[in-house]
Amino acid sequence: MGDRGFTIPADFRALMREVVAKMEWGDDLSAVTGGRAFEAECGYGGRVDTDLYRFTYIVNGGHERWELDLHSQQIRDIAAGLLDEVEGRQLEGNSRVMRGEPLLVWGEYDEDALRVRSGSDLAVALDALYAIGSIEPCTARLWSTSDDQVVAVFNGQECALYVVGSQHGYGTSVGDPTRMGTFELVDHDVGAVGIRWADCVPWRVARPALLRFAEHGDLGDQVILDGSVPAGMLVLGDFDRASELATRRTPAADPAATSLPRKAPCGSWATRLLGSLIELHLIEVDTSILDGITARVAMLLQAVGEDAQDSGEAAQRLAKDLERVRGVGALFATPGDLQIALRRTQEPPTQPVEMPFTS
Repeated sequence: MGDRGFTIPADFRALMREVVAKMEWGDDLSAVTGGRAFEAECGYGGRVDTDLYRFTYIVNGGHERWELDLHSQQIRDIAAGLLDEVEGRQLEGNSRVMRGEPLLVWGEYDEDALRVRSGSDLAVALDALYAIGSIEPCTARLWSTSDDQVVAVFNGQECALYVVGSQHGYGTSVGDPTRMGTFELVDHDVGAVGIRWADCVPWRVARPALLRFAEHGDLGDQVILDGSVPAGMLVLGDFDRASELATRRTPAADPAATSLPRKAPCGSWATRLLGSLIELHLIEVDTSILDGITARVAMLLQAVGEDAQDSGEAAQRLAKDLERVRGVGALFATPGDLQIALRRTQEPPTQPVEMPFTS
């Protein structure tokens, strides 16, 4: 159903007052971030992007539901009684049932998983996995908010997608059908398998499809599915989110607290960048928590490092984010200094090669 006017009821206004109380509590937005950061009898929701909050309002015992996208100022106005109507979407009666936050898993250990609390966190994590896959093929499994599941295989500039569980149907992504052959993938869940090159689609297509899947349970119109899934992948559909979570500790909700900073190339980049800035006295850090600082800087580089090398605006944003990292006492580097340091440290230094002397 399309957008319609939604009149603010008293119980939803009370929920917004609870949201405002948490928003005003401090600078840490983690308390208000996530699809179910707030739950009440009348609904649930939370922060899903920089200044975007999404709430589901439930009436008539759940037979009628509304989805509302609100900015922080709208929430404050509702809580204060200054706003009585907003735009909302009345969901159809057979709309998907929310079962929790999206879940991303890429390994067998506890730190190889992420509870997705915002689209930006998921984007950074997927980009890090793509960077890992550019070195060696790797996989990830993504569960949507309604427990739909897709398996992604990253290799080079491409990605193969296998929807192994979804109310919209399952299938394998269709790439270039004229491409022949396979590449080998070794994964802890499926073992050693051959992945057809014809199943691979460009990353520029796969990335937005995966971001959509996390919320809607389908890959969108840009990815065509063939209606079949290899047996080795299809068996993964037998394991829902609850089964996966039962095998590990509660996953982190912050990409910097996962294994990605250690496994992705951005982790080494962050180590070199911080080392260079410290050596040049352009930054002061608490060396007792240097590993934690490096992990968080790694995720910042994954998000904006490439852009910051050539964009002054992105470099300035990165500088501000660096200053806010816990353990960074002071940053003396200008955005221009950062751009130079980023370019110099992105790749490891080359080692001189000793040439044999010949007469």
